[in-house]
Amino acid sequence: MEVLQGNQSGSKHSRRRLDRIALGENRALDWGHQESDIGLQCVSPLELADILAQSNGFLDLIPLSASNEAAEPSSDGNTASSTTACATACATDRCNLHTVHDSTDLLQRCKKILVENALIKDKGDRQLYLAAGFISWPDAANANARQRAPLLLYPALLVRIPDEQNYEIRLTGDSPEYNQTLIIHAEQRFGVKLPAQEDPLALSSFFDEVAEAIREVPTLQLELDTCLGSAALLVPTQRSADNVSLPDVPMNFDVGLAMSITGKKSLQQLSAVLQLIPDYNQVDAPSTPEPAPLPSSPSIASLRKYAVRLAAEGLDHVEFRQLTTLPDVIGKWTSAVSTALDCETIKTVLRMPELSARELIRLAGIIELIDKAPNNIESLGHADLCYANSTILLRRARHQAKLIEDELTGLQEHFVMDKVPGKSQLLSLLSELSVTVERGPELVDSTYFNARRQFMEFSIHKSAHLTAEHRRLLSQLAKVMRFRELFVNNTEYRAALGPGYRGLRTDWDVLTHTCEYARELADVLQSETLASQILRNWTAFRAAYSVELELLQNAAEACRRLLGTVGTRWQTQTAASLTVHAQLIASRLTEWRTTYGSMDNHADKTPAMVLSSFSGRSHDDILVETQVDETRTRINRQLQDGEIRREQITDTLKWLLAASQAATDHDLDIDAIVEHLQIA
Repeated sequence: MEVLQGNQSGSKHSRRRLDRIALGENRALDWGHQESDIGLQCVSPLELADILAQSNGFLDLIPLSASNEAAEPSSDGNTASSTTACATACATDRCNLHTVHDSTDLLQRCKKILVENALIKDKGDRQLYLAAGFISWPDAANANARQRAPLLLYPALLVRIPDEQNYEIRLTGDSPEYNQTLIIHAEQRFGVKLPAQEDPLALSSFFDEVAEAIREVPTLQLELDTCLGSAALLVPTQRSADNVSLPDVPMNFDVGLAMSITGKKSLQQLSAVLQLIPDYNQVDAPSTPEPAPLPSSPSIASLRKYAVRLAAEGLDHVEFRQLTTLPDVIGKWTSAVSTALDCETIKTVLRMPELSARELIRLAGIIELIDKAPNNIESLGHADLCYANSTILLRRARHQAKLIEDELTGLQEHFVMDKVPGKSQLLSLLSELSVTVERGPELVDSTYFNARRQFMEFSIHKSAHLTAEHRRLLSQLAKVMRFRELFVNNTEYRAALGPGYRGLRTDWDVLTHTCEYARELADVLQSETLASQILRNWTAFRAAYSVELELLQNAAEACRRLLGTVGTRWQTQTAASLTVHAQLIASRLTEWRTTYGSMDNHADKTPAMVLSSFSGRSHDDILVETQVDETRTRINRQLQDGEIRREQITDTLKWLLAASQAATDHDLDIDAIVEHLQIA
């Protein structure tokens, strides 16, 4: 079964005012007849109520020929009632909806509705409605016609019945949309306040209230018609052209020029054209009786191609006015960087010709950090202190030293640490003492007396007998002494911490301060490798750096300028690569200037501004290019003929640009600007 639902209307307050809808699809105030509209035979509020009460069933669309047959006289000479001519109940869940079209015309209109709504992509752009009740008034453009606006709109579905050439209507059951645009229009133009519609089923009373509300205005008429058709109704918001003030027109504003520029453009097209119009802000020579010849300007298509090429090279932020002198400036910047890369500090002392652009910039800014270096940096400074892993090792070494010192402090209550024998003698004594303690104090021999004598030489407490507790203390002493030996000879600590590490005799505060300085140097430079090279050759680096500081600072500033021009993505690349790329860009700019010509008329614009005026769709872009060329040609002709002055052009373009921005910000359309121009 083929079902048409159009797009679900969703919240009626969430639809946006689209220019293309404003140009013809919106029928909130002018429900003109379209080829896809389906007219229905209804002449009274009761008939409308009968139709709309079938929201849970089906409404079969009946062509005009079948309707006439249904209205023929009966056997007793009476004709069918008007209500039956509009909606005839065929079953408990179905109802006939008689149309004003014959079968062929009705079939074609249904197909057109299906095709039109099948092409809708954006939700809420168009919805199939059953419009119930209209208010009409004389059409200002045609004295013989009336403008009709629907009162209630019921979202509906159009369904083709399988295997038949018939269609049916299904009301979705949603509450009707009350035409808010009509309410505002009736109050503002005719001074009529239409009644609220709260109960969707009490239609008879509602239409009576509407008729009473417009009774005092003879130009308004209530038409109890129904019509099936698609519409994109615009729900008015609180921000309208009436309560949103556009900028005041300047003194040199030219209304005729503004009207010719707006033309039949949409708001989006107008904004794009204004962004691409050349700069006319030049002072006329007062002594010249005739306008000076206008400088030649490239076409918009050429301008766009130029902007695309510039953007591809990362130059989309550079104003066109800067492109003329940019190649020469780039040459000066690259020369400054190359000179710095060849100086003694980088080439001889640091031996880092592959220094990145970011490292070069940061290297030139560490003079204060160099001046506050610790006094012992030359003796304790070690290249590996700059690495984060060295800081971790330093904390671990200091913690282990504290544990060993605590153990030794606890053993000083029992032993004279300066008299403790060496490791081998201590282990031998521990072995002998273990044997005698196990045999007990009753069995003593020369081995026991020898072990006791050695133990008493460094023991504080002179006990008469050696017990298991003495053996435990001696074992603990041997273990701590072993740990101290391993700690002092730790090769990992010595390699990472350098000459400042001296085992338990290390000055941990001084070494920590030196390590913190090394880490700060690495953090500022954002390079552990560069910082380690500086500490490794500290004396030579400090001497050369102080002499070549100005040279390095000039190179750093040149690097910043180059990165700001060709893109910050080059900051992690080598400074030499940056200069090579910048020189290539300079040569391309010189070549492109010859190819695309001068862009002086667009001096204050950037490639990004130019490209933002195009949609990326070829058809729309060609249309914008054509409109810009036509507008520019018209302005140039008027300027050449003396019909307009440059200050008038400048002020008019500035106002249009500000007005289009204000209209965009407040969700208005081009009509707001046109209406403002008509009263300016």
